[in-house]
Amino acid sequence: MKKGIIAVISLVAAAAVSAGAFFYVQGSDKKDRERKSKELAENQLFSLDSDAIGKIEIQSEEGSYTLVRENDRWVNSPDSENTFHVAQSKAQLICTTICDLEADTNYGEADKESKEKYGLDEPYVLTVYDGGSSNTIYIGDASPTGNYYYAMVDGKNKIYAVQSAEITSLLTTRFDLIDSSIIPYKAEEISGISVKRGGKTAFELSCDPATGLWTLPDEYKMLTVNQTRPSTMITVLTRLSAAQIVEEHLTDLSQYGFDDPYAELTVSGTDGSSHTLVLSRYGREATKMTHVLVKDTGLVGLYYSSDLDFIEYDIYDIIMQNVESANMFNISEFSFTCAEAEDTFTLDATAGKAECRGTAVDLTRAEIKNMFTTFYNTFSYISITKTDIDAAPALTDPVLSARYVLSSGEESKVDLVATGEGSDCYVFVNGKYTGTITSSDFISGNDSMMSAYKTLCELAGLEPNLK
Repeated sequence: MKKGIIAVISLVAAAAVSAGAFFYVQGSDKKDRERKSKELAENQLFSLDSDAIGKIEIQSEEGSYTLVRENDRWVNSPDSENTFHVAQSKAQLICTTICDLEADTNYGEADKESKEKYGLDEPYVLTVYDGGSSNTIYIGDASPTGNYYYAMVDGKNKIYAVQSAEITSLLTTRFDLIDSSIIPYKAEEISGISVKRGGKTAFELSCDPATGLWTLPDEYKMLTVNQTRPSTMITVLTRLSAAQIVEEHLTDLSQYGFDDPYAELTVSGTDGSSHTLVLSRYGREATKMTHVLVKDTGLVGLYYSSDLDFIEYDIYDIIMQNVESANMFNISEFSFTCAEAEDTFTLDATAGKAECRGTAVDLTRAEIKNMFTTFYNTFSYISITKTDIDAAPALTDPVLSARYVLSSGEESKVDLVATGEGSDCYVFVNGKYTGTITSSDFISGNDSMMSAYKTLCELAGLEPNLK
């Protein structure tokens, strides 16, 4: 009986201990949550609406700046002596960073000694205005490891450790605040682009407002512009920002090599204005970075040379680098003549029919069709190797002539005339020199026009019409 009573007492005692432990743990967890919640509240430095911020004030050793938001754009305050265009991305970054800024920890109440210790006796001061209220952060030194910055905020007399990634978004220099866009135009506002190298125009392009197509000057009217080239340039020019601004209001051109520049880039706007950029390959990183001077403001920035590779272009790089004589689906007849052979074909490519010297060429047979297409394309798509707009060749003794009768009844003709230098040939279209040069190597030899012609004749049961 006593053993039973002892067992019951033991169970009751154990239950009491367990209950006590439960309530103790529960109470401890609650206190821990309250403590953590309090710490989070203490370390939450700001909780703002970034879109409601209408004014930014900066005070640093370098100077003081006041930015205001006008019509959703950041500008220098009207009473400021600063006249530069504000970098919108930097101003917006400050707003989005500070609006929900948290510290990782704090070091308790601040006093004179601790402020000096953490560089907060002469801090970088940033104030943003959210409606009628101001919100200020004081930024001191970086931690020894560089992972944090020490900071204080108005209304809380504590020193906080805030992650460096957050603080560096708030820290700024004058050059950080300056808009480093390379031109002031939107894509649709650009009407012309020209590049000079060595004092000579490398290329000049203008946009036809009626068609939206880019063209070369009249002396190059026989050349067709590759429209992707100016399109790519405009995309770069309207989006490009400097990796670093290095100078304002430059007067000594020799300082960055602008007295003997590598190139000049002029961009014209539809409003009749133009802006010239002077480009210099200067300094130790000249192969990687290009110094760019905005001529009308004296602003100098460093840009990645790879983003400005189009300043290396010549006319050849701007034009379509092949001449399409005639699409085989748009002709009814074609003929060719060269030193080795000449022949004429009638053609209905859509119906899969062709004829040569009274013999049908069955283009419904895959083998014949493929070889016919190969043969036709060898001389109907001329690859341009260079340009020579100043040459004035006569159309005499062509190395190759190809004539096309279009489905409309009109005729078109392409002639290649030897330049006298290797296999180079001047390209004529409809009797006019195009300003371009090609190589005649495709006419003879292995995998050439003549080899394709002979194979086609063999497959179609024709004798090649050799000279």
